[in-house]
Amino acid sequence: MKTYLNIILFLAGIQLINAQVQDGTLDINGSPNFAQSITTMEAGLDDVELISSNTDPLVSFILNPTTNPLTGVTISSELNCETVYLYKVFLHTVNAPQGAIVKAKTFDNSGQRFPLVSNYDTLLPILQYFGPRNLTAETNGADADGFITIPNDASQAIKVFEFKGCRQDIPVEFRVSPNVFTPSGSSIFQVYYTITAQPFS
Repeated sequence: MKTYLNIILFLAGIQLINAQVQDGTLDINGSPNFAQSITTMEAGLDDVELISSNTDPLVSFILNPTTNPLTGVTISSELNCETVYLYKVFLHTVNAPQGAIVKAKTFDNSGQRFPLVSNYDTLLPILQYFGPRNLTAETNGADADGFITIPNDASQAIKVFEFKGCRQDIPVEFRVSPNVFTPSGSSIFQVYYTITAQPFS
């Protein structure tokens, strides 16, 4: 009988891990803002000045609180974030200025884990099914400074970083490289963030 109970508990645990990804909230605090001083260029030459944003948005993703419909008991975001998923963050722009190349980057392990300390962290490494709750910046396709070109097309959104478990206050740096086709004056364009979540399977 004892063996039977152990098997049932083990299967129940696997079912919990494979459960549907919980709802969460992606929060972007701030938006990139670019300004370039007026420079004199030879006609027909690309602008060589890289324009960096003077505001680095902070990105956070935290699982929402849930309420059990039968008992009415509410489970906090902190407790829900004890279930670790692999999150991937993709970016694209809309209405970026003609000819301008928009790039973004972050750094490995930037931001803060949420919660700061988790039961997951105390597990043996072999039981941490996604590995440590770290953030990894995408390097595939990045330039020498670690920036990734962001497509001006929603169908081609590109991964900029991924992280394991909930995380908050991740700084994202932006850079714009204008060229001879980029019109002068003020431009407003949108940066869109898409996050995907992968449960352990």
